[in-house]
Amino acid sequence: MSVDLPEVIADRRHLHGLTATMLSDQQLAVTDLFGLRNQGFHSAPGTEEAAALPVPATLLVDRDGTVLWMDLSENYQRRSDPSVVLAAMKTHFDP
Repeated sequence: MSVDLPEVIADRRHLHGLTATMLSDQQLAVTDLFGLRNQGFHSAPGTEEAAALPVPATLLVDRDGTVLWMDLSENYQRRSDPSVVLAAMKTHFDP
């Protein structure tokens, strides 16, 4: 999730090697549903003014919307290592 506009996300995602779908959540509606609003100081605001940013997080969510696994980061520049996410996917999604 990002507070950036959809067109900004589309224009810049290649800069970070991202291929996953990203959600523009300027009003923090989805962020709040998952309890991921960062109320503390943030040093990397989105391209638009935002009251807060989402806590950097990686979630695995099933078809019913149940959060199966969550990994939170204190550093907005760091996300879950792909090997950690893959292990979680194998645990929760492999038969």
